[in-house]
Amino acid sequence: MTYKIITTPETEKDIEEAIKWYKDIQIGLALSFINELQAVRRFIHHNPNKIQVRYNNIRVVFLKRFPYGIHYKFEKEIITIVAIFHTSQNPKKWENS
Repeated sequence: MTYKIITTPETEKDIEEAIKWYKDIQIGLALSFINELQAVRRFIHHNPNKIQVRYNNIRVVFLKRFPYGIHYKFEKEIITIVAIFHTSQNPKKWENS
């Protein structure tokens, strides 16, 4: 089955901030982050139901090398990535936005 992935503007901002953080440390680190993010996104795209629901119908899959989780909803054939959080952040940060 083919699923559609949607990212919110807030998610794009989360990604940009993380890339900038790693780029400021080392460009290679930023590239590694991008590659891992894309790999996990592909996993979600092919296996959206494999990740359990954590809270409020949100599923969270964690990157292996970087301390980030991809928070997403899966309804019918649509995967909506609602946030990409550093594991030290509280996901309730965006719930009331």
